[in-house]
Amino acid sequence: MAFNVRDSGGDFGWKTLAQAAGDLQLVRFSSGPVHYRRTAHDAKRDGDDGYRLMVPLQGEFKLAQGDQAEIFGPGKVAFIRWDQPVVMRQDEPLESLIMTVPRHLVNRGLADPAPLALDASRPLVPMLVNQIEQLHANHGAWNAHDFRIAYRSTLSLLDGLLDRTQALPGDRYTLVAAQARETMEALADDRRLTPDVVARKCGVSRRTLHTALTKSDRVTPAALLREIRLDRARKRLSHPGTIDMGQIAEAAGYSSVRRFSSAFQRQFEQTPRQMREQLLG
Repeated sequence: MAFNVRDSGGDFGWKTLAQAAGDLQLVRFSSGPVHYRRTAHDAKRDGDDGYRLMVPLQGEFKLAQGDQAEIFGPGKVAFIRWDQPVVMRQDEPLESLIMTVPRHLVNRGLADPAPLALDASRPLVPMLVNQIEQLHANHGAWNAHDFRIAYRSTLSLLDGLLDRTQALPGDRYTLVAAQARETMEALADDRRLTPDVVARKCGVSRRTLHTALTKSDRVTPAALLREIRLDRARKRLSHPGTIDMGQIAEAAGYSSVRRFSSAFQRQFEQTPRQMREQLLG
């Protein structure tokens, strides 16, 4: 168990109080105005692929990561991917708690697509904030064993908070399923499109996307994307004139004509060439 306090002094004042047991670390951070940028090079250099929970205690800051940007103050909680570039700006003195979230201690499928700002309307958020604050408030009393137990309990609460499946009413599942299908239809030709990408574009976790589609359409995200791509391939086979089977296979998301032909036959009980002959016959 390690504790330390540092104060830089000078014109720019900052202070940290860090509590750590192995890779579990909670820091109380105080500073004046600052503009901080973590680049992709920084992330690659330190190799930290975990996350950070940032809980403002006083003041506010602006945070941007990916295509998301939010303003945070007391009552809001930031959830940051530490393996991705991030920009933070504060124009006034700030005090906050920063909790390290090791990647192996949370559900990555829920954590990677999580929003930058946790949903403050859910009662679990103030509970999470309270537990983090209690971890800090008792810093003079913890031993390493008890600190780990309390820390992991807080991460279990976070895991439940990141799982938004149960927070969605039935009609919301229908909307998510419709949005997912629309996204797949629009972007099916992009080989980079995966269920994870679809979930991010719909603003939900992959688990929520899976639940929405299995409830509404009785199909998994991967199966639906495959069906849409193969159906589009079937329509392309009906075009008169010369066709490039390799291009059709690639547009359907397959790296070879052989794999495409096998998947196509499983879906339509005919090979692509047999289907083309029938459509043009």
